[in-house]
Amino acid sequence: MPTLKDIAERVGVSISTVSRVLADDSNRSSSSGTKRKIWDAAQELGYMAKVPPQDQAAVKKIGCVVSTMQGRRYHPYFSVIFEGIEKELARHGYQIAFTYTQEDLQKNEILQQISGKDSIDGLIVIEGIEPKLYSYLKKHVPHVVGIDVSDPSIPTISYDRVEAASIAVKHLTGQGHREIMFIGGTGLSGQFDREKRYRGYKQALEQAGLPVQPEYVLNAEWEPDRAYRLMLTFLEEHQGKLPTAVFAASDIMAMAAMRAISEKGYRMPQDFAVVGFDDNEPSRYTVPPLSTIHIPTFEIGVMAARTILQITGDPFPLPVKIVLPYEPIFRQSSIWQV
Repeated sequence: MPTLKDIAERVGVSISTVSRVLADDSNRSSSSGTKRKIWDAAQELGYMAKVPPQDQAAVKKIGCVVSTMQGRRYHPYFSVIFEGIEKELARHGYQIAFTYTQEDLQKNEILQQISGKDSIDGLIVIEGIEPKLYSYLKKHVPHVVGIDVSDPSIPTISYDRVEAASIAVKHLTGQGHREIMFIGGTGLSGQFDREKRYRGYKQALEQAGLPVQPEYVLNAEWEPDRAYRLMLTFLEEHQGKLPTAVFAASDIMAMAAMRAISEKGYRMPQDFAVVGFDDNEPSRYTVPPLSTIHIPTFEIGVMAARTILQITGDPFPLPVKIVLPYEPIFRQSSIWQV
């Protein structure tokens, strides 16, 4: 178990200084930098102590803006990213000042709150938002980090969505499927060809010598309820000529499609192979368990938090781009075991 002496040796101060700081003894002062180093060393070594007192003038205030939460307080993709951000900030004694959606940013009072003098030290932007809003935020916030944001002028955290989606569809073509549906959304652009997961789907079909059939591309606008209804309608209207596989650009849309497929009496994977994207926790509990692409959402949040703390204290000489790995996880929804 670490001791006060261990912390003192790590920081290079006396044991009595460590004791005063951890006990929040204000009778004898220590510099804020020394205090921060002592608390950081205590956390790194696993020393059990009360939460460090926060000098409000010195605390970094970090805000978050997310493209959309689809009208939900919980979202299986974004919420895990937030968890990673929150835990990493807390590990350094900070917390998220606010979390706003793109819809929230339409309100003038919220924009004024964000852009007010000394409002926040840094902002994490999760996925693309409307260009005018984004330009406004960059102008009024001193430090910005993006998660899957296409902007070479800021540090970004991302993964290769095109290649990840392509791997999912290559799995299906490798199983012998030649007619594969796509369920997804178009995002801000309103164009499928600019959506990375669709581009991965299209790329994999082209590499297999297969055409993209427009009737097999469903725009669910990222909503699971819409994915469910579109799939039901499709199955009813195309009974004579159905595809044999489905790639959905998120697990929640894949699960919605699976329900529609099951309700219409089709089996998975015998009649329809299904692959999702994200590997959110419920995906392993569907019937059958859902094949998917594991995206390190928690780690994305951690890396974004570390990066914003770094650049608000000691900025990188140039914007960095951190690309995290993904992992295919193929379960019974796409693999037929006789």
